[in-house]
Amino acid sequence: MSQRFHDQFGNPQGLAGRLAGWLMALTNRDLNTWAVDQLAVRPADHVLEIGFGPGLAVQALARRARHGLVEGVDVSPLMVEQATRRNAAMVKAGRVRLQIGSVSTLPYAERSFDRVLAVNNVQFWSNLSDDLREVARVLRPAGTLAIVLQPRQAPSTADVLAVRDDLLIQLEAAGYRRVRSAVNPLAPMPAFAVLGERPSRLP
Repeated sequence: MSQRFHDQFGNPQGLAGRLAGWLMALTNRDLNTWAVDQLAVRPADHVLEIGFGPGLAVQALARRARHGLVEGVDVSPLMVEQATRRNAAMVKAGRVRLQIGSVSTLPYAERSFDRVLAVNNVQFWSNLSDDLREVARVLRPAGTLAIVLQPRQAPSTADVLAVRDDLLIQLEAAGYRRVRSAVNPLAPMPAFAVLGERPSRLP
């Protein structure tokens, strides 16, 4: 039962998925606020969130990109429904567009986004190296990707930082520039952000 419930955080469905969405909205508010801060969104930016869940970060991104556009993909129709409802005014105004989709096959043209954010879902990406290159495809040159993760079930802070270090290596291998990180000492385990910029030419 616990494994089935854990799986709901990757692709929430049904009653358990609704509960997972409620828990994500309840427990991830501070994390999402910090994640958006790391991305340094500008007023006219075109921003993508991958795996937006119940839509908390979408709200914060839209407030920052007040003259821009926030788009999002999530594999869960239930999360698209919840996030659309949470951001109904922005959706109606045309400032937020949310749809079903996967990081592996992003439904956008090359060089579409100034900023891309993924919070607490990189562990569900099917092929990290390929998916990082797919994100780079839709980023504009010098556009920034931020991957934020709080592995609450990690045995220790050292394990969390080991995951961070591996992601830093993966971003560099995928051709990202100015790869860097930040750490937030949240409980029960710290969170981290790994950031990188798209090069002018992809490798």
